[in-house]
Formats: sequence, structure tokens, C-alpha cells
Amino acid sequence: AAAAAWAPHAVVLDHPASTEAVAAVARSVDVLHVAAHGRHSADNPLFSGLELGDGPWFGYDVDRLDAVPAVVVLSACELGRSAQGWGREALGMAQAWLHAGARCVVAAGSAVNDAVAGDLLAEVHRRLARGRAPSDALREATAALGVRTSFAVHGAGW
Repeated sequence: AAAAAWAPHAVVLDHPASTEAVAAVARSVDVLHVAAHGRHSADNPLFSGLELGDGPWFGYDVDRLDAVPAVVVLSACELGRSAQGWGREALGMAQAWLHAGARCVVAAGSAVNDAVAGDLLAEVHRRLARGRAPSDALREATAALGVRTSFAVHGAGW
């Protein structure tokens, strides 16, 4: 549903995506949407990650990309969370994308209902495709659907 908002320019991996496939797509698009199981690791936030078809993709893997999209949408549980590291900086998957160069990340800080996330993020993409800023797209989509979620925009979402 999210890809339909961008047709005919959408790149869709409709099979269990490998870490290499997601990395390749991430290097070549302006807006990346990943729907996967997510897990935040409070003990070692850079081991927070997405569960892909061939295993986990961690925050430190994101930092190794030579190019990243401006906007990253993570339809996954917990990846909007962060924990403070040694230098008291916030660390987690959303922060890894920002550190790698993404302008903003849309991610949830807790568990998400798959159906609600699917509907909400498809609506967010419809608004993004029409030129709305990520923060406005999320706010408007949330209001239009009348849902409450922990999805938030991290970084410069305007």
C-alpha cells in the first residue's frame, strides 16, 4: 500500500528481503520504507535492528552504507527508542540512520499493531508523495485515521 503512493517509481521487495537487498535499495532511493520485526537493545543500542530474511541488520550496519535515503520509514517495533551510551549520547536504530546521513526517520518507540501500522504508514506515504514534510505527513495521517501510535519523526522532519 505504501509503494502504491509512489508508483510507477516504487521499488518493492515483496519477498523476505536480505540485508544486501535492503542495503542496495537504501543506497538508491530518497525514501526508504522497511517493514520488518524490530528490536531495540537497551544494553547495546547499536545492536538494535531489523529482522530480515537472512538475519538481523543492526544500527552499525546502517553506518557502513556509503549513501542513505533522506527519509527512512521503519515499520517495526521499538526502533524509535534510544538509550544513552558512554558519552551520554542517544543511540539506537533511528539515531544510526541519522548519523549515517538521513534527514529524518519515522519510527515507533514501542510495539506496534501491524494492521494499524500498515494503514497509518500507507497514509503517510500518500502524503509524502504529494510533497508533505514527514512531520506533517505523520501528524495529518494520524489525525485522518483517528489512531494513536508511538510513531514519531526523528531528526529534521520539516
